[in-house]
Amino acid sequence: MLLPSGSRRPAGCRCTEPPSESEERLVTVDEIDTVCAAFDQMLIDKGLLTTDQFDTIRRGTRSRGVVTAMRTTGAAREDYREVELDLMVRRRDGGQFPVQETTLVPASSLDRVSPGSVIVTYYRDESSVAVCVPPA
Repeated sequence: MLLPSGSRRPAGCRCTEPPSESEERLVTVDEIDTVCAAFDQMLIDKGLLTTDQFDTIRRGTRSRGVVTAMRTTGAAREDYREVELDLMVRRRDGGQFPVQETTLVPASSLDRVSPGSVIVTYYRDESSVAVCVPPA
């Protein structure tokens, strides 16, 4: 909405003027860490990640998993769909292991978890696995 100069904003409008270039600044590493931590907590608060999945992603071993089966559960949260995945996860030291993982996947990325797809997978052991599927 454009307002003629000198006119007042409507009551309840929460719009603010963008900062001028002289007010912009680079953020520090400490500030980036704070923003990342707040974003991570938001994902947990919204139920898009469990604390166990988050911990596995942050502290586990990054690997690849091949989707061998995918079933939708019918549950949804925001623009994510819950799916049950059967995966064959590659071990870092060689070999592989099968696992079933229930997770939320962006609705725009459901085709990325079809059988035969290779997805980023994190594991701590065979009982602690998390997958990472970005939006399409």
